[in-house]
Amino acid sequence: MISKDEISRLKGEGILAQKQEGYFSIRILSRAGNFTAKQLNDLAQLSQKYGNGYLGVTTRLAIEIPWIKYEDIENLKADLKEAKLAHGGTGKKVRPLVACKGTVCQHGTYDTQKLCSKLHDKYFGYNLPSKTKITLVGCPNNCAKANTNDIGIVGQVYVKFNEDKCKNCGLCTKPCRQKSVKIVDKTLVWDKDECVNCGKCAQVCPFGAMEVDKQGMAIYLGGRMGRGYRFGDKLNNLYQEEEIVELVQDILDTYKELGNPEERICKVIDRIGFDAFEKALMDKKCINE
Repeated sequence: MISKDEISRLKGEGILAQKQEGYFSIRILSRAGNFTAKQLNDLAQLSQKYGNGYLGVTTRLAIEIPWIKYEDIENLKADLKEAKLAHGGTGKKVRPLVACKGTVCQHGTYDTQKLCSKLHDKYFGYNLPSKTKITLVGCPNNCAKANTNDIGIVGQVYVKFNEDKCKNCGLCTKPCRQKSVKIVDKTLVWDKDECVNCGKCAQVCPFGAMEVDKQGMAIYLGGRMGRGYRFGDKLNNLYQEEEIVELVQDILDTYKELGNPEERICKVIDRIGFDAFEKALMDKKCINE
């Protein structure tokens, strides 16, 4: 019989007890959701050697090898180290970071993979009052549901409309899935409240009537899923890619200062109010600058 303390220790390393006595799943970390072809080959071989010959993909873009016998764990860890593969991803800390494929997706407004890799290298495993999830998406399609994470980063393109330049041709209405730009009585009408800041209208306008005003990232704080979902609250400012790494540090420091043990960011915000959290964050950001 494996002791509870031993099971807890292994869980802290990303080695999770299965409900089948004596068997474990080991969680191998990706880097921004990516593995090399060689790494996948190595994982396939390890799953044959130690497991039942298959792999599972987690919602945080890690890979798990299940059906590992307890007595094989140390040998598997050594083989993973030799293959330069890391395991982990549990506990009161920053969990595996997730990014959409905005780097190669035609809708992506910034290099999600590059930025996620930077954040992974700096913050993965960072100790906090409770688990903290960070997700990056490249556009308002929000494929990876960034606003249901503790920290969500969403690519945004703010546009401005110059009526004097508009020819009312309707070209910009075709890529607008929100129908925030439309022709009414042969005149183009832009509904700012319906716009989600994808910037598609500015890409196709040949007359400069729809132009990019600002481009950057919206930051959502306090989202979560699971037992009681919550959508994150959006910070007032739009941020540039070069600001994000330091901004995330300020967010985590603010959370550590304001949060109680076991309290996720959403619970801190619910307790003190989002305005108070944002003010504390902005005060810290000003001091650090």
